[in-house]
Amino acid sequence: MSEKWLFLDFDNCQMATEHLAIPSLIKRFNDLYATQTGVQLTYEEFQKNFHGQARETLCLNLSKHFEINVDYATLYEAREWRMMQMLKELGVEMADKLIETLESLQENGYRFAFVSNNPIQRGLAAMRYATNGQGDQLARFFGTAFFEAGDIQKPKPDVYLRAMEQVGASPQNCYAVEDSPTGVTAAVAAGIPTFGFLGFSDDPQGMDTKLREKGAIACFDHWQDLPSLLLLAS
Repeated sequence: MSEKWLFLDFDNCQMATEHLAIPSLIKRFNDLYATQTGVQLTYEEFQKNFHGQARETLCLNLSKHFEINVDYATLYEAREWRMMQMLKELGVEMADKLIETLESLQENGYRFAFVSNNPIQRGLAAMRYATNGQGDQLARFFGTAFFEAGDIQKPKPDVYLRAMEQVGASPQNCYAVEDSPTGVTAAVAAGIPTFGFLGFSDDPQGMDTKLREKGAIACFDHWQDLPSLLLLAS
């Protein structure tokens, strides 16, 4: 049985973290910078212009968009600690049938890697506080194959290139799943056939169009639909 790799974005692909993470980041941005911008950054504007971006890349693009200096260290001060406290308090929804789908794919020779713009520790914290109690099961699928973008964020392909190098994969034997134009752009630039997940999207139809425009070969709403898409693509 030939081994294939499936590279999975985390936030809003595997677990619904963004409805917690984004509003808290927007609030902090507005608290720090609204007097300079003269307007409040809204959730809708964030999703339109910055969906899938994080950390230094997000700060750079916020700076350009609002023509101010958004300092990364200031905006992200104690960010992960605050996020962990929020995840613990509220719990995090896991995508329906994710575990069952990954189990089925594993039986058919797939291995899995976690590939995210956000810190690995946030993903692990979200798994710890999964409302369905299956976070430990999800973490075990990845073994030691956890990769975060660090300083060179998606939409640049570097995190995917590093992940492929370290696990011994190539674009010919792997696929990616992403939920944002930023993520799809990164995976496609690395040469990886990429699927778009719409299950947590606020606008599935509109996001379907955006992800296909960035190079996604197909989009799906439910994880149990992915195996058949992989068969068609192989």
